[in-house]
Amino acid sequence: MGFIKKNLVFSVVLLVCLLAFAAGAYLTYAEIARISQQEQTLRSAKTQLNSVLNADPSPTEANVEATRKNVRELTAELESIRTSLEQGARLNMSTDGIQVMASIQQFITDYQKKAEQNIRQDDEAVPISLPDDFAFGFEQYIDEATIPDDPEVIPVLDKQRQIISYLLNKLFSADPHSIESVKREVLENKSVAEGAGDRRRNRSEGFKINPAISASVPGAIETLGFRLTFTGHTDTLRKFLNSLARFDLPIIVRSVEVERAENQVETVTPADNASNLNAIFGVFGDEAAAEENVEPEEVQKPVIAENVSSFTVTLEFIEVVLPEATKEENL
Repeated sequence: MGFIKKNLVFSVVLLVCLLAFAAGAYLTYAEIARISQQEQTLRSAKTQLNSVLNADPSPTEANVEATRKNVRELTAELESIRTSLEQGARLNMSTDGIQVMASIQQFITDYQKKAEQNIRQDDEAVPISLPDDFAFGFEQYIDEATIPDDPEVIPVLDKQRQIISYLLNKLFSADPHSIESVKREVLENKSVAEGAGDRRRNRSEGFKINPAISASVPGAIETLGFRLTFTGHTDTLRKFLNSLARFDLPIIVRSVEVERAENQVETVTPADNASNLNAIFGVFGDEAAAEENVEPEEVQKPVIAENVSSFTVTLEFIEVVLPEATKEENL
């Protein structure tokens, strides 16, 4: 204490220097720690950068531009798909009930005549068989074109007529033997068929696709169901489905049912069971004699001829009805 009192100024200066040294040492230590942390962060960033640069594809300028180009192409493809799914909106539909009913009756007459005068692809005139009073899904209007009470149904009827015309044109080109049934979703008010008799009401019954498998989404996608039943060879079904796959209209196939027509299996019935076994296995008598006893026509004749089958194809017309603002957001 005596030294400090005698050298007060020196002691104060020394104390200040000690405090300054301690503060400097602390700051130096803190800065070293911060630099060490930043170096660790830098090393980690370099490691990540090297990992990204070695990735495939790496985020080089060329790859980034290729990615942007790919996004533009995908956006254009999405717009093309959306346009295809909105083709139904471009169908020219009428809201005039009288005009629509006249168009439906003209449609019935035209396709009845077209079936009667059908020309196959090989230029052979072969009529397509139709049931009596067949109206291609519009049986309730074949006798009297009663205008539906609901005005919103009228353009839908016109749309259904145009879609069925499209389907029938594709089917006629596939050379069917007959058309047994054409069904559509009947959306008209039931009063349309009232007073016309039970036969007419039964014929006007349509069908509805199971909602569990339908593409319908309220406020986004509207659908219309159709079901065609026709007979023909397997090639008829193949041609019909292949033509629909061109997607001229947004129509998808929901199901295909095949039923073999009765009395269409042609078999060979040999006169003698022994000679039949002999012809197949050569176990009865001489094999050469057996071959001589079998007529060439019977050997070449197929056991089962190509069958005419009944095909039922369920289809769904789909149409995107999203508002314009929603479309832009999705793009």
